[in-house]
Amino acid sequence: MIFKDDIHVVVAENDRPVRISGKEFIDDGGPLVFEQYTRTADLESIKKRKKQMERRYGKCRIAKLVFIDEDDNPQTKG
Repeated sequence: MIFKDDIHVVVAENDRPVRISGKEFIDDGGPLVFEQYTRTADLESIKKRKKQMERRYGKCRIAKLVFIDEDDNPQTKG
């Protein structure tokens, strides 16, 4: 498997709204999982990232990623 066993991500309770004047696109924000390289997705690194993200996005939580497809995943092989 090319992925680490323990991959963690930061989830914001509410992304910041985006409004672009002169265009129809409006993003009201909402819960968001932040993009993260898996090589730096260990729990200790993600705890630090969570603190950084909370300064800008408010309440955040840490989630553990679980692969659900059957490619090399011992949890789905039966």
